[in-house]
Amino acid sequence: MVSQVSNISATGNSDTQRVAKKVLDMQDFIQLFITQLQYQDPMNPIENNEMAIQLALFNQVDQLFKINETLDTLVSMAKSLDLAYVLNLVGKRVKIESNIGRVENGKFLGGEFTLEEPVNYLEIVIRDSKGNLIDKLQLSGLQAGTYKIDWDATDKNGNKVSDGNYIFFIVIPYENITQTITPTMIAEVTGAKLGDNIQIVVNDNYTVDMKNIKELIRGE
Repeated sequence: MVSQVSNISATGNSDTQRVAKKVLDMQDFIQLFITQLQYQDPMNPIENNEMAIQLALFNQVDQLFKINETLDTLVSMAKSLDLAYVLNLVGKRVKIESNIGRVENGKFLGGEFTLEEPVNYLEIVIRDSKGNLIDKLQLSGLQAGTYKIDWDATDKNGNKVSDGNYIFFIVIPYENITQTITPTMIAEVTGAKLGDNIQIVVNDNYTVDMKNIKELIRGE
């Protein structure tokens, strides 16, 4: 494999090999115009109106290059603003669409769910990260609307649970099927992941896109 590369290098002329440009810049357009003037037919020169049209075209091209440069600058600024916004969120609390709830200092940070229509009965099943049943809340006679999840951070025996993340299943049983609803939870922003798509890390373990933030909890 090395000998093949060496042979190619030996027979090629580095002074004459050029890589074709895929995109012409403003300097290329100017050079083309000058070349056209140099090689025009003296007996049939470019008319003034044609020259004016070409100059106007070059001016438009120049403006397009400047617009592209401006757009690149704006994109870079937008990414910087997104990064600054994310870093400012660290340590604060936000509302996100998720079934992961958080207990800190013995208190449930909070959550809510929305019903599009009345339901006779539903259950809020709470499990730990290993899937063990922690508690079950039973609600009945609910109208359409938004309801807070009222959990006192205790298990089914009334004992205080440990701080950490818990999984909430909102289940509406019907005669033949069971419907589940994804709640909106209050979560703490604990970090960020940088890249083309900046994301936040909530509750230590879960990555969320910026677009999934429903609300910033003020004063936290």
